[in-house]
Amino acid sequence: MRGVPLYLSLYFVTRQCGVQKSQQKHLYLDDASSIARSSISSSVSFAQWQEDKAEKSSFEKINPINLVEILSQGPHHAIANKPPSVKCHNSDWTGPKNNEVAMLQRVRDTIGRRVNLIHRLDRGASGCLLASHAEEDCDELRECTKVLSDALQSPLASKTYVAIVRGEGILKDEDFKEKGWFHIDRPIKDENGVENGAKTAFRFVAGVNRANDGVRASLVLARPSTGRWHQIRRHLNGLSHPILGDSTHGNSRTNREWRNRGLPGERICLHLARIQLPPTMFTPNGIDVCSPIANDMMMLLRTHLPEVLLEAQSELKDEGVIFNE
Repeated sequence: MRGVPLYLSLYFVTRQCGVQKSQQKHLYLDDASSIARSSISSSVSFAQWQEDKAEKSSFEKINPINLVEILSQGPHHAIANKPPSVKCHNSDWTGPKNNEVAMLQRVRDTIGRRVNLIHRLDRGASGCLLASHAEEDCDELRECTKVLSDALQSPLASKTYVAIVRGEGILKDEDFKEKGWFHIDRPIKDENGVENGAKTAFRFVAGVNRANDGVRASLVLARPSTGRWHQIRRHLNGLSHPILGDSTHGNSRTNREWRNRGLPGERICLHLARIQLPPTMFTPNGIDVCSPIANDMMMLLRTHLPEVLLEAQSELKDEGVIFNE
């Protein structure tokens, strides 16, 4: 660690090894050469130390506007209500940081603890977002993250999404509404072009095809068994019923029409309404949390698709989907 002051070297090396702050001041008084002769690795970079320091100090600079609603919280987990048009975390894929505060940061600032996201939602989607948390980045946080991630892949786990799609629910004389729950098992390529198995259960709850204004739309429930890239969006597009607002797998003309009807920019009409996980060592009672259908989607339903909402209400309640009536 050439060029780094001795006291800083001692700081981040001892912190990397799990030494508490209260103990560090005693180590600072030790002879530097004795520490250098120890088996402590000095691979931690000064840049990483600066990043950790900035992250810790940012707790003192929380902007209330970036806080999020916490739907449920336990000793080791929290479920946030993700708003639309907010990315889950910063990455090369999601674009430059600019001044946007990602959900990872927002959840951390809201509960005041270190956070790991267990799954992701697309930037334009909304609803339940599960995270593990702890006082600091430690073995317990990493173990909890792994346990909850594994539980989410369990056959006993379930994620119920609500989507508003183009089309009345009929394709080549096949009425999807009459099928009840049915499965689409179709492989999907990931971001690197590698094809993976993907399976999603769908329930077309209600739909409409109005001749007077040309509105064709349906309300659909979706439960993915796998977590592939844009899985629900791509499977629905494969059924010729793309999600409204989906600029990647949807229809540009349809999206423009719904933008003119009030669909917000960057919004995809996809909402994770309910998440269920079996019991784990960190969540002994399991998890069953609901997020009410987002206000902007409810506005579209009430204003432009009232007959769809009316027809769907009973089915939504039976499936544990909640909404503001």
